Amino acid sequence: MPDYFLAEHLATKFGLSPEDLLGLETRGVIKGISKHGRTYYSSQDAYRLKGVLHLMHKKGIGIEEARARVAPVVSGSTQ
Repeated sequence: MPDYFLAEHLATKFGLSPEDLLGLETRGVIKGISKHGRTYYSSQDAYRLKGVLHLMHKKGIGIEEARARVAPVVSGSTQ
């Protein structure tokens, strides 16, 4: 079972705003889970986010291509 991070903690870890996280979720990079009025992201989301941001900032790749190169979000899966 993966660890989970509060949205605020994940944003701080990567130097992003909560709005940035929401934008990345909208674009399919990460998928948050809402519980008790708070949003959580899995360790797999954090790993995926790290990869996408690396490709975007260090390699100059656009978000869509970076997202395609990093393991996709699997919705509805509990494996």
